Amino acid sequence: MIPESNLHTEIEARLRFETLIADLSSKFVNVPAGAVDSEIMDAERLLCEFLGLDLAALWQWSAEAPGVLTPTHVYTREGLQAPGQMRQEQFPWYVQQMLAGCVVAFSSLEELPAEAAVDRETCRQLGIKSNLTIPLSVGGEPPVGILGLNTTRMERDWPDALVKRLQLLAQIFSNALARKRADQVLRESEERLSLAAEYAEAGFWVLDFRTRVFWATEEARAIFGYSPEEVVSMDRFKDSVHPDDWDLLQGSLERSVKTREAVNVEYRIRRGDGSIRWIASRGRPHFAPAGEPLRLMGASMDITDRKGAEEALRASEARVEAGADLAGLGCYEVDFVEPSCFADDWFHKICGGPAGHQPGLALVQFWMQHLHPEDTQHILDQREKLHDGRLERLSIEYRYLHPTQGLKWIHHLARVAERDATGRAIRSYGAVRDITLQKQAQEALHDLSGRLIRAHEEERARLARELHDDVTQRLARLAIDAGRMQGGSDPASAAETMRSVRDGLVRLSEDIHSLSYRLHPSLLEDLGLAEALKAECEQFSRQGPIAISLKLQGLPAFIPPETALCLFRVAQEALRNVARHARARGVEVSIRTVDGGLQLAVIDDGIGFEPAGPRDRHSLGLAGMRERLLLLDGELEIESTPGKGTTVLAWAPLKEGQI
Repeated sequence: MIPESNLHTEIEARLRFETLIADLSSKFVNVPAGAVDSEIMDAERLLCEFLGLDLAALWQWSAEAPGVLTPTHVYTREGLQAPGQMRQEQFPWYVQQMLAGCVVAFSSLEELPAEAAVDRETCRQLGIKSNLTIPLSVGGEPPVGILGLNTTRMERDWPDALVKRLQLLAQIFSNALARKRADQVLRESEERLSLAAEYAEAGFWVLDFRTRVFWATEEARAIFGYSPEEVVSMDRFKDSVHPDDWDLLQGSLERSVKTREAVNVEYRIRRGDGSIRWIASRGRPHFAPAGEPLRLMGASMDITDRKGAEEALRASEARVEAGADLAGLGCYEVDFVEPSCFADDWFHKICGGPAGHQPGLALVQFWMQHLHPEDTQHILDQREKLHDGRLERLSIEYRYLHPTQGLKWIHHLARVAERDATGRAIRSYGAVRDITLQKQAQEALHDLSGRLIRAHEEERARLARELHDDVTQRLARLAIDAGRMQGGSDPASAAETMRSVRDGLVRLSEDIHSLSYRLHPSLLEDLGLAEALKAECEQFSRQGPIAISLKLQGLPAFIPPETALCLFRVAQEALRNVARHARARGVEVSIRTVDGGLQLAVIDDGIGFEPAGPRDRHSLGLAGMRERLLLLDGELEIESTPGKGTTVLAWAPLKEGQI
């Protein structure tokens, strides 16, 4: 039988402990989230002081290190070091019990079962003599940690009544920590939502269907032009909406209440300053259990700038479409991933393929099949270079066999819109234009130019024949007659006079002969290009102090007359430019077989010029050279640097068998 004094003392102790538990419990009923940690640590201190414990620690699983328990709330008696992190392998049996939701209590280390040998040794190293461990969990969820109460100076018992009360306190701790975590998650969510709203420049609002009054954030009020203290009723909101858009907005609200679908609408508002703004509003209705609509929660954004950009884009697209129609451009786009193709009506008119959006790459195959056989390989090679990144832009002219309209000439522009990680094209776009009439006009122009040049040469030949066969012979006869008159009445005077007349007539004859040669080099027809160039160089050397040399390397036995005449005229014009403009000391003329044709080179050591600079009148001669060579599908290159002379390179092709 317990003595009355001891019983009275025990009852008083229990009452004090119950009072402590009640006080601690009441503290945690409405404790703010920010004060939870300090209240738990204060409660640990009071427990240790009341129960004579040396160490109280609340452990939670570490988020950074799986399998590790971290002491988050610790109280120790003075002089005792606080524990550090605890790894699962240090207390394997304890962890197993904790995960099973079991309370562990021992008065001495010897009470631990054999399977807790590792745990016993760890406790011994930490100096723990008695321990009570209570799992922490909320709402039947797996434990998130433990509350450990320990003694290090002496052993003690853990009566069931005490354990039950401490379990209640541990549950209070768990609930408080859960509220703290929920509050933290809520604050983080609100912060993210606030940041998202700020980033998106959105305003949040709630429409109460019963009062027909809006609650709105400052951002929402700023968007609609409402003052911070203004009561925003449905009537006030209606006054803000553009009259032409109210039916659309009202219908969207009514449909949302009826179908329980979200509101998603764009409309205009009129603000107090008279400005018109475009607004995008999104909202979701909420209903009472009986189905009555309670409120509509949503957000609104000012999309005026986006609407302006869309309008500008539509206007730009309309201008582009009008320009494409005016220029006759057919546009297309190819997606190699989907895969799919798009072609507009002009592309259909030009190439004959189907218009509109087409699944697959049939349109590409159609286009390939109608390329002119002689142009196909070159076109596909260029297309491959574009697709693998060797070309940034494709611009090419080629022949195309339209399925119903026959042969066409097409100018094709293409670019890559998107590439994959390897640089390969996965989406491309381009435009085509029918240049058949342009090509025909160019061919007609070239033909006309050729006929004009031929007519010019024929006229020169005619004039040359007349000068040579008529004028020169008559002048020669006059010279002979004048010579006979030397035997006149005054022989000495007559002889001198007639001698002068004869010499002048001879020089005139030579000049006319020279003119005849320049108009049409008969030597070119009679003896060929090589001899004609030799004669031209000899004549050039007689005209001034410029030294000239001629190199002839492996010329074919036969050179077509039009090719010989073209190169001879280019040489004439080049030498004429040297004499007039180069201020050269020497010039070299050479002609040789190169790349299936004849290459003429005229190189001087004169003052040179800047080919890209402004041209003066003598550039007309260069234009004439280019035109002559263009008629033969030849090429002309002018290489010159101020102070370093000039090189004229003319190349004219020869047909197979002529080389």
